[in-house]
Amino acid sequence: MNDQTQLPVNVIERRKQILNLIQTGKRGQAETQARAFLAERPDDAETMSMLAAVLTDRGDFGGAEPLLRRALELAPHSPVPWVNLGRVLQQKALWAEAEDHYARAAAAFPTQALFHLTHGQLAQRAGRFAEAEAAFRRALELEPKNAGTLTLLGMVVLRQERVDEAIEIFHRAIALDPKLASAYGNLGNAEQKRGDLAAAEAAYEKASILDPKDGLSYVSLGLVKLRRGDAREAADILDRTLAKFGPERRAAAWFPYARAQELEQMPAGFRAEMARTISRVTLTPPSGFSSLAEFNEVLAAALRADPTVTWEPAGKATRMGGQTGLLLDNPREPFLTFEKMLRAAIDTYFDSVKREKAHPFFGHVPKTYALDMWGTLLSEGGHQHAHIHAGGWMSGVYYVALPPTMGAGDARDGWIEFGNPPPDFAPSFEPQTLAYEPREGDAFFFPSYLFHRTLPFAGNVQRISLAFDVKPVTWR
Repeated sequence: MNDQTQLPVNVIERRKQILNLIQTGKRGQAETQARAFLAERPDDAETMSMLAAVLTDRGDFGGAEPLLRRALELAPHSPVPWVNLGRVLQQKALWAEAEDHYARAAAAFPTQALFHLTHGQLAQRAGRFAEAEAAFRRALELEPKNAGTLTLLGMVVLRQERVDEAIEIFHRAIALDPKLASAYGNLGNAEQKRGDLAAAEAAYEKASILDPKDGLSYVSLGLVKLRRGDAREAADILDRTLAKFGPERRAAAWFPYARAQELEQMPAGFRAEMARTISRVTLTPPSGFSSLAEFNEVLAAALRADPTVTWEPAGKATRMGGQTGLLLDNPREPFLTFEKMLRAAIDTYFDSVKREKAHPFFGHVPKTYALDMWGTLLSEGGHQHAHIHAGGWMSGVYYVALPPTMGAGDARDGWIEFGNPPPDFAPSFEPQTLAYEPREGDAFFFPSYLFHRTLPFAGNVQRISLAFDVKPVTWR
């Protein structure tokens, strides 16, 4: 930023006026004055940053981004344009660029904890837990009494299966801030993983008391009660959670199973209800390709060569197979082309949905949404155990390449199955399931709260698919 001691007094005063208008909520006036000032001083980086902040607040990220990039060129030693450009990149879901941006910011401003913290959060989102851990530890060196950062550190340590160390970190966070609900909630997760369900239950209860607006703590409390054998109380908690917080994904997933565990039978009509929420869709080949088969060959080659593929990634359902990172975090072909054809199919599907009041899936229809997408490459014997997508609203899978031996005869090898609970849950009832045969070029759309798994298959040809989550931004 320019040295204000060398600036004319009227320049300093006009900047202060614009900043005061922003701080008092008079953003329209602030924008008018900032644009007038920039007409006179087009290279004033501070005013560019303030104008970009106004545009960002009203969602005009396309207008804010070039201003911030120019401000960064003019004032690379000021943290302000770094912070504001990082916000815009995240708002635009340019996650890979945002992570690189904050890594460079952390290097340029090594004593600014915010840059290390945000770099860590973005690395955590991408599943690079060791990298996130290093960033959080650097932030804690600068702010050692930040209980929130300690909690984030504990989360990535836990994801690396260092359970006892994570528990110790969460206790340190609680000692610094005894009212930090997220520290108790994550402590409950760690105690569950250690096998101390009573301690986990106590932690979740404390979290729900400290933050009664956080539905996740109630869900976690219900699930730990279910694991401890109190199915009735678990079902009641999950039922109340749905009534209070709406269609929370994990509550919607587990409520029928908790009630079934109590009554020792699945609810009547469960299979039919599940079936009507699952749709098979055949996508349209993109321009420039004569068929889906031709395009699928390009997709399969790109997925096999993708540098982010990790074999049996930690914390994921994939076994005997690899999984890519989030492919749209670093947008590139052919995945951008696939995204366009997928969005067209999703929009057509949402146009067909008739809203049903209070239904956990059909009760709301997204208008705008973000997409997370990743590839899965399963080898012989590969499968995914039963899971849900807690971060999505609607999820789906598109089949890129399938082994010719899959589903031979009456076998269901390699099929997708809905309705079986996870393998660590011992049901007192007979689950009701539905299985569907995958077909190259087809996709399945289904609520993110439906438990689903893939069945193992034989053969030396990989089973390749693209999975995705729809994350609503606005509703119809």
